[in-house]
Amino acid sequence: MITREQALEAGLTDGRLRGLVRSGTWSRPGRTTYLVPGADAVRGKARAAIHRRPDAVVCGITAARLAGLDALALSGPAEPVHLLVSHRNARVAVPGVVFHVGEIEARDVHSLAGIPVTSPARTLADLTLALDRMRAISALDAGLRAGWVPDMGPVLAQLFGRSGAVARRPWLREVDSRSESPLETHVRLIVTDAGLRPEELQYRIFNEGGGFVARVDMAWPSRGVCVEADGVGYHSDPAPAYRDRDRQNALVRLHWRVQRVTWWDVERRPGWIVAQVAGLLAAVQEFF
Repeated sequence: MITREQALEAGLTDGRLRGLVRSGTWSRPGRTTYLVPGADAVRGKARAAIHRRPDAVVCGITAARLAGLDALALSGPAEPVHLLVSHRNARVAVPGVVFHVGEIEARDVHSLAGIPVTSPARTLADLTLALDRMRAISALDAGLRAGWVPDMGPVLAQLFGRSGAVARRPWLREVDSRSESPLETHVRLIVTDAGLRPEELQYRIFNEGGGFVARVDMAWPSRGVCVEADGVGYHSDPAPAYRDRDRQNALVRLHWRVQRVTWWDVERRPGWIVAQVAGLLAAVQEFF
């Protein structure tokens, strides 16, 4: 991000700046701020927003993106910057910025590359209040997995007394850092909600000789059933596809039944996922 003053000091004119914006070479997230080619869009827009409101703190999904939380859908160019401002400071509408009014203690404000952002626990609490259950728990799983918090205690403390917190507190009991992607979290919650809670997550399977065969996303060892969540881009390269085929064949030889699930299944036919898993679990009474 570069300000108008910095650009003028570097020898550019206002006319040249307007031309760069018109041509799409530069973008202008704020009245007097510009993003140059190659700039990180989220970081640049956050800097521009803070430049206009230096009393604010970046919060919510913007803070999560800046900190690299890997459980969020890709951001689009129209996604606004979320800023937390104090009750005592009047809000003035700013294009591309969503203001949240509230108080925050100094210890809950961190600096990230010079940008004031909410602490990890506060950021996760904000996401819990802003997102639906599936996406919120995915974010909490990712935050716990990344070491943002040691457990859900700090998040619970940040939720205390806030609107909507009572209804969402039970979600914290469903968090499990062993789910390694949002897809795994969604599948886990879908089958658990149907009464089919996995017996194990990230379960390691060995052959009769004790040799390692595979680690599966979720498993019911007592039934010899496992579920694998196949994310975007899966099998785009033939080499992993061949390895996966060999791996699945090895599991079948050990009498494991494997159900593969994709984002398409989660979004379009969650009931099908439940039916498939339930059918496999009901196929035998006990796995030997």
